[in-house]
Formats: sequence, structure tokens, C-alpha cells
Amino acid sequence: MATSYEDVYLRFLPKITSYEFLKLSDEVIFRDLNNYMKSAIVNFQYCSKLQDRNEDTETFKHDLNEEEIEILSSLMCVEYLTPKIITDEYLKDTLNSKDYTRYSQANHVKEIREIRDMFKQEADSKMIKYSFKMNKLDGLR
Repeated sequence: MATSYEDVYLRFLPKITSYEFLKLSDEVIFRDLNNYMKSAIVNFQYCSKLQDRNEDTETFKHDLNEEEIEILSSLMCVEYLTPKIITDEYLKDTLNSKDYTRYSQANHVKEIREIRDMFKQEADSKMIKYSFKMNKLDGLR
């Protein structure tokens, strides 16, 4: 059975907390999720299965294993966070409701960048392990 896009989305969504999705229609949410996933696919170069998909049924033609879905969802996090670093909306000062202290624009952007980089490093590490396993290089010792 082919892996649905929804399986990938369901792995991605718990990794982020975004109240902005509450304001959007389902159509817009799925469009955005699809765009994050397509960008993530481009960055997951070691998995040829991702290129073979059916856009009409929103499925991959091959079954993706848990590792492939996890890497794809981590890369989606990178795609989700990247525009937040450069968007003017996120460059505004934010207010911490707990102690009402103002965070600087630079610190807020720095925190988003650090989280994005963490997801990127995690995805890169998983892709390296995946590529070794798929090429059976780990058995050469």
C-alpha cells in the first residue's frame, strides 16, 4: 500500500506549535503542508522513492518506511521555520506573557534560527545514516 501525504503531515504537525493554522481554511493548510513537503523532498536527495508519487491521490507510489517519513517531517520543519527568520512579521518585538519582558528582535530571530538549525542538523544526520544503510556501506568495516 502506498504512503499517503497525510501520513507525512501527521508526523510533521506535532513537531510544531502554530496557532496561525487555526486561522486558515483546510484548503490553505493542506496547500501549505504540500509546499513544505515538496521543498523537503528536494532536500532529501538520497531517497528516490520520493520522486515517484501521484499528486491526484496525494500518495507516494512506494511505501515509505518510518525512517523516511521521519526525515521528511524534520526537513518540513526546516522549510516551515526558514521564512519565519526573514519575515517582517516575526521581526517585531514579542511580549512574554509570563513576566511581561520584551525580547529584542535579534534574540527572537536568533531563537528561530537555532531551532531551524537544530532540525536541519537532525535531518542531515538521519539522511547520512539512511544513505549509508541504503548503500550498504555500513557493512564494509
